[in-house]
Amino acid sequence: MKSVIPSTLREINRFLVTNIIKNKGPISRAHVAKEADLTRATTSQIVQELIDDGIILETDVKEGTVGRKGILLKYNPNYGYVVGIDLGGTKISLGLFDYNSDLIAKKTIQTFEEKDRDIFVYRLIVEIRALVYENNKSLSELKAIGIASPGIIDFANGIVIEGSPNLPNWKHFNLKQAIENVFQVPVVVDNDVRAALIGEFWKGKCKNVQSAVLVSLGTGIGAAMLIDGKIIRGAGNAAGEIGYMLFNEDHLYKDWGDKGCFETLASGSGIIQQAKTVHQSTRALFDAARAGDNDALKVVNEFISYLTIAINNIIVLANPEKIVLTGGLTRSADLFLDKVNDLLRKHTFSKNHVNIEVTDLFDTAAIYGIAVLSLSYTQPDIQFLEGVSIL
Repeated sequence: MKSVIPSTLREINRFLVTNIIKNKGPISRAHVAKEADLTRATTSQIVQELIDDGIILETDVKEGTVGRKGILLKYNPNYGYVVGIDLGGTKISLGLFDYNSDLIAKKTIQTFEEKDRDIFVYRLIVEIRALVYENNKSLSELKAIGIASPGIIDFANGIVIEGSPNLPNWKHFNLKQAIENVFQVPVVVDNDVRAALIGEFWKGKCKNVQSAVLVSLGTGIGAAMLIDGKIIRGAGNAAGEIGYMLFNEDHLYKDWGDKGCFETLASGSGIIQQAKTVHQSTRALFDAARAGDNDALKVVNEFISYLTIAINNIIVLANPEKIVLTGGLTRSADLFLDKVNDLLRKHTFSKNHVNIEVTDLFDTAAIYGIAVLSLSYTQPDIQFLEGVSIL
C-alpha cells in the first residue's frame, strides 16, 4: 500500500491548510495563513486548489459589527461518501459515512449461508449497492470502501491470508481486488478487531490516548494494539492473535488445532464446550451463574482466571493507557469485570495499572474504524486522528 504521509513541502502545506479549515472553519483566508504560518499568496493558491477539488467550500458570513460580508472557508463533508463493512461469522454490518467519517446510515444482515466464495462476494456487492440506493446516493459519489474481516489480513495488498471458518474459502483471497474491480474505487481491507480499535479511537473509549488495546471476546478471541501513537500489525500482520496464548506447562504440549489454547478454553464456543452442561449458549450459562448454579459458576471463574492472566500479560508487555473489552461475552460483563479488575490490582503497580473497561460501541466500532481507515488512505490531506498513525 502506498505511503500517504505528506513528504514534500507542498504536501505538508496542503495538509496544514486542509485541516485548519476542517477543524476551525468557517475561517477566513487570512486566519488560515496565520494559523499555518504561511504567506497569504501560498495560502490562497492552496485554498483555490481545495475549492476546485470540492473539498473546501466558500460561504458568505457577516464580519464585525458594521454588517460587512466576508468570504469564509469551511470543510465539505458532502464531498463524497464511503462505505464501511464489518464481515462477521453470523452477521454483516454495513455503514454509509460522509467525508467527515460521520455515520449516515447503517444496516445489519445475516451472514450469507454460502459455500461458494464467488457467490458470497456477489451477494456482498448487491448489499453495498442496495445501501447506496436506499439512502438516495449515487455510485458516482462513492470515494472508497473499507472492509473489516476476521483473520490475518495483508493490509498493504488487501489480501485475506487466513480467514474465518464461518466465511467460504476465506484465505489466500485478494478481497481488495475483487471489490475494486466492480466499483472502481479504492478498497481498504484490515482485520476486524484492528478496525474496531480504530473505531474506539475515533468515537469510543480510546479518544485522546496514545496507547490502547482492544480485546474481543466472542465466538473467537482476538486483540488489537495501538501503542505510542501507532497501530501495531506485526511483521506478518498477525499481531494481536492472543487466542493462541498458553497458560501452563501442560498447555505447551497439547495440540490446540486452529483455535489455539486461550480461544479453546475461554471463547464463547470454548466456554460451552468446556462446560459440558445442558446450557446451549453463553447467555444461558451466564444466567445460570447469576442464579447461583455451582457448575456454571465454576466455568465462569475459570474464564475469569484465563482472561485476567491474558490481560496481565498484555499490560506488562505493552503498558497501554487503556484496555477495552468488546464482543458478545462482554454483554455479561457484570459477572466478571469487577473481579478481573480486582485481580489485576494485585499484579500491577502505579506505572502500569489500567482499569479494564467495556466498549460502548460494540458492533458499530469496526465500521467506524474501517471508514476512518479508508478515508485516511484515500484522502491523505485530511487528519481524523491527531497524533495517531493508523496506516
